[in-house]
Amino acid sequence: MSNTGICFFAYNNNQLDYVQFAHIAAAYVKQNMKNNTTCLVTDTGTYSWLKESVPRKLHSACFDEVVISDDEMEPNPRRHFDSPWTEFNAQFSNSNKHKIIDYSPFDKTLLVDTDFIVQNNFYDYIFETDIPVSLHRTAKYLENQSPYTNEQRLSDNGIQHWWSTVVYFDKSDESRTFFDMWAHVKDNWDYYALLYKFPSKLYRTDFCVSIVSHVLNGFNENGFVHDFMNEPLRNMDQKDDIVEVKSPNDWVLLSHNRKEPWKNILERNVNSNIHVMNKRSLSRQASNIMDMFQKEGFGV
Repeated sequence: MSNTGICFFAYNNNQLDYVQFAHIAAAYVKQNMKNNTTCLVTDTGTYSWLKESVPRKLHSACFDEVVISDDEMEPNPRRHFDSPWTEFNAQFSNSNKHKIIDYSPFDKTLLVDTDFIVQNNFYDYIFETDIPVSLHRTAKYLENQSPYTNEQRLSDNGIQHWWSTVVYFDKSDESRTFFDMWAHVKDNWDYYALLYKFPSKLYRTDFCVSIVSHVLNGFNENGFVHDFMNEPLRNMDQKDDIVEVKSPNDWVLLSHNRKEPWKNILERNVNSNIHVMNKRSLSRQASNIMDMFQKEGFGV
C-alpha cells in the first residue's frame, strides 16, 4: 500500500446513495491526481449495497482498499435542498469522521467528502511538504459570491469558520493532537455550542475543526493549521444545479440568485475542483459521468 492516498467516507441513508458519490469522486481522483491510491471507509450495510449496485471491475478501478467501520451513528437529520423549491430531510452520518486518523492506511492522507469533485492536481503539492494538518479556511460560490454568514464565522463576531470538506493530515503527534481535540469537541458538543454561540441541533464537523483550529493556532486565525495556501473551496450551493456535463472536467451549472431565487445564471466549471452541495443534482448526472469515464477505458 502506498504511503500517501485519498480516503472517503460513505454511509448510505434512505435518500442519498453515498456509495455512488464515492465512486464518482474516486474516479476523478484516479484521473487527475498523482497521489491517487484510494480507500473507502464504510459500514457493513452500505458495503452490501455497494456489492449489489457497483460492477466489480468499476469498484476495483475506483478503490484500492475498503475499511469496514460499524460505528454507531448518532441521529443527525439534516435539511437538504434540490433547487430553491425542493427540500428533504436525511440522516447525516458524520459522527465518526474524526476517527479517520486511525482508519486511514496511509502515512499521509487527504480526506475528501464524497460530494467534492477533484478536477485537477492542486492537492498533490501537500504530500511533498512537512505540514501536519491542512484545511480550507475560505470558500466562494459559483459567481464568486461570499459564503453565507455562518460559513464565515461560527456566530456574529465569532471565530473563523474552517471547512472539513477536504482535510489533509499525516500521522505525526501534531496531527494526533488535532484529531484528539476534534473528538473532545464532538463529545462535548453542547458545551462548545454554548461557548461559541452557534446552534447545537445539527452536528457539524466544520464547526468542530473551526474550534480545534482556533485553539491550536493559539487563538489566532493563522498558525499551526495550514490553509492550502489560502486557496478557497469552490462551492456549488444546494439551490444550484448541474445543467450539463459536457465532459468529465467541463460542467455547465445553474447558479440561483440568493435575493431573487427565480433568477438564474449559467456558469461553467472547467478543470476546477468543486464542492457539489446539491447532491441530488450529482445523482442525476452520475450515470452520464461514469459512462464518460468508462468510454475512456476507466474501470473496463
